[in-house]
Amino acid sequence: MNPIKLVVFDLDGTLNRTELYAVPAHKKALAERGIFDKTAEDIIATFGARYLDCGLALLGTDDLDEIETYFSQAAAYEQEFIQQYAGFYDGADKMLDRLHELGFRTAVCSNASERYIRMVLSRLGLLDKIDEIQPLLPGLIKDQTLGLLLERAQPEAAVMVGDRYYDKQAAKANGLPFIGCLHGFSPAEVADGDRTVDHLSQVPEAVIELIGRD
Repeated sequence: MNPIKLVVFDLDGTLNRTELYAVPAHKKALAERGIFDKTAEDIIATFGARYLDCGLALLGTDDLDEIETYFSQAAAYEQEFIQQYAGFYDGADKMLDRLHELGFRTAVCSNASERYIRMVLSRLGLLDKIDEIQPLLPGLIKDQTLGLLLERAQPEAAVMVGDRYYDKQAAKANGLPFIGCLHGFSPAEVADGDRTVDHLSQVPEAVIELIGRD
């Protein structure tokens, strides 16, 4: 075991205000397919989910080739809109700095590609505040990718921070305490976390309560 304590964050809806650029990007990609009935709420409900689940919800198909084509187009539009609209949740930068000051290491484990994770963190100015990145891998779910991150980092203790059921379930599957972010996209899904926060400034205190500090 490595004598470090690790705080693992989801990205979209936890650190990143994804809706600022992703909703217009998806609406543009959907419109090209003649799909106009998806609301901002429908699109936001897919954030944090796997490609297959997103494809079923937005396109009504489980054809992986079609889903991959769609997301490639949506991603291109996201790269366009992110330059103008990207933003993080209030206090994310200061919170990450505070965790480092307290001796914790930080990680992002997201149901997204490494390219996307790095692009977003760079645009938000948070990349140098994250010590480990774990993307989604083909055929795996977040329970498993979080397990890979923990196996690689070998922390003495760790905690998961997120805003969706997927984050809570991944924490449970790996025996980690979970902090639910009520400022995110699905507060009802994480209201029964081991701790909950309304603002990211509350995360360091919640982390210390759950796993202590050296």
